[in-house]
Amino acid sequence: MYFYQPSQGHGLPHDPLNAIVGPRPIGWIASQDTAGRDNLAPYSFFNCFNYHPPIIGFASTGWKDSVRNIMETGEFVWNLTTRELASAMNETSASLPHGEDEFFAAGLTKAESRLVKVPRVAQSPVNFECRLSQSIQLTTAQGGSHRNLADPR
Repeated sequence: MYFYQPSQGHGLPHDPLNAIVGPRPIGWIASQDTAGRDNLAPYSFFNCFNYHPPIIGFASTGWKDSVRNIMETGEFVWNLTTRELASAMNETSASLPHGEDEFFAAGLTKAESRLVKVPRVAQSPVNFECRLSQSIQLTTAQGGSHRNLADPR
């Protein structure tokens, strides 16, 4: 049996949490900044949290473009990642400079959404057009802010 306390490290080449909690669905999140520049990034901490109304959520380790865009505009699109789209999805995980288009870099086609301004991935068979209902700043068990999750504003 293996036991570890995350705060004290695990001594392994890779964090075992990623392998233990699996399979994890990927939240392939499209967002747009206030200047109209599109962003597309995969998030492995994603899931559906409610049926009626449908609520989906994802967690970001760090204050990334997706989070900033969604906080500023209140909109995003979740795109289903299929086996055929896995390579393109991996391409969108690269850290491009702010404002560079991950859709273009991954060879994906943008499709106009019906309810939000953010484009969806045309090749994806399922897209959820979303509006932000709330953003929760996660804290440590002691109630302090977590360095990887802090809002830099």
